[in-house]
Amino acid sequence: MKPLYQNLMGVLFSMALMVVAPLAAAAEKAPQAIVEQATSDMMAIVKKHNAAGKKTDAYYADVQKTLDAVVDFPYIAKAVMRKSIKNPTPEQVQKFTAVFKDGLIKTYAKGIANYADSEIKTVPLNMPADARRVSVDQEVSDKGNTHKLTYTLKQGDNGEWKLINVVLNGVNLGETFTSQFDQAMIKNDKNVDKVIETWLVAN
Repeated sequence: MKPLYQNLMGVLFSMALMVVAPLAAAAEKAPQAIVEQATSDMMAIVKKHNAAGKKTDAYYADVQKTLDAVVDFPYIAKAVMRKSIKNPTPEQVQKFTAVFKDGLIKTYAKGIANYADSEIKTVPLNMPADARRVSVDQEVSDKGNTHKLTYTLKQGDNGEWKLINVVLNGVNLGETFTSQFDQAMIKNDKNVDKVIETWLVAN
């Protein structure tokens, strides 16, 4: 699973999670506006810290802060676990969310510097007024290649939009992690705690 995780995450989270905006602004803006503004904001973090050559604790902290604001990590973690575990305990969900988020943030922070100069185009979104879940498409041009991204964002009860999934060139991130969790459960004889404990090592 490790090569798949590294290859997929190195691409997906190097380009796809460029969705940053302050919490107050996120609640006021439409999903497309959030994505468009966020792309340049995250690139500013990369340039500020010169992340391509040096990844400091401050850099990782800034990346985590921005992603915490717009990515619904608990929702994603529960979705990843849901197929294999019908009723995980609150403690198991909490522990898996923590290791899952830690892995994604570190992988994303290491990879995003490679795409700081990419050309990114957001496809106009026609969103129904009562929509609570939408998809925002982007085209990322880098080194002669064009990658198609689809972000899924969900609106919470407080009106705030958060990212819950990404699809890159037809590869569904959520489904990929769900499959990896299923495989880990089989490998560890359905020992949930063992899967959680070894998630970062295995992936």
